[in-house]
Amino acid sequence: MTPLTETESKRRLGSTLPTPEEVLAASVAEAEAFCSAIGEPVVAKASGVAHKTEGNLVRLGVTAEAMAGVFEELAAAGDGSVLLARQVKADVELIVGGYRDETFGPVVTVGIGGVAAELFGDIVAILAPPEPGEVAEAVATLRGASLLAGVRGRPPLDIASLEVVVTAVSDLLLADPGVVEIDCNPVMVEDGQAVVVDALVVVV
Repeated sequence: MTPLTETESKRRLGSTLPTPEEVLAASVAEAEAFCSAIGEPVVAKASGVAHKTEGNLVRLGVTAEAMAGVFEELAAAGDGSVLLARQVKADVELIVGGYRDETFGPVVTVGIGGVAAELFGDIVAILAPPEPGEVAEAVATLRGASLLAGVRGRPPLDIASLEVVVTAVSDLLLADPGVVEIDCNPVMVEDGQAVVVDALVVVV
């Protein structure tokens, strides 16, 4: 089993995958230019590393002023470049995944993410490809579904934006039998829209 990098994983999932504005910077100058263009702060991640969080290779709230030091540290820990992205302001976190079941074949999973994921395992499975309306029906069965309905004045989840993510995962599983696992985590719900912040594709 081979885990792909975040950049390659997102590329495999296709251009329709909703992601934050991001760039793979090869130098401090490119990184600082991204900060200026997108606004501060940004997220910085070591490139070429599959499990970045476990290795403490993700930095949140990075400013242009602090970029040089952060860039050098993360570049040295990875492949020499640094993945930079707009820092998403999430109302709710989701997890969207995919795997191959021995009986049912390709399966897509959707669940509540963040701390709730570890505490409650609030996840629902959908056979690939999903039928029209099936994603909305599945999400409604989650114990944390009320979090997605819009609480404390926040906009509700636009289910169509989540369907785009689920479809991307489903399509990749169906198109490439060499893909054995997909993990889009976290999928942030920002202003009602699903945004894939990180992705991991595992191939044989």
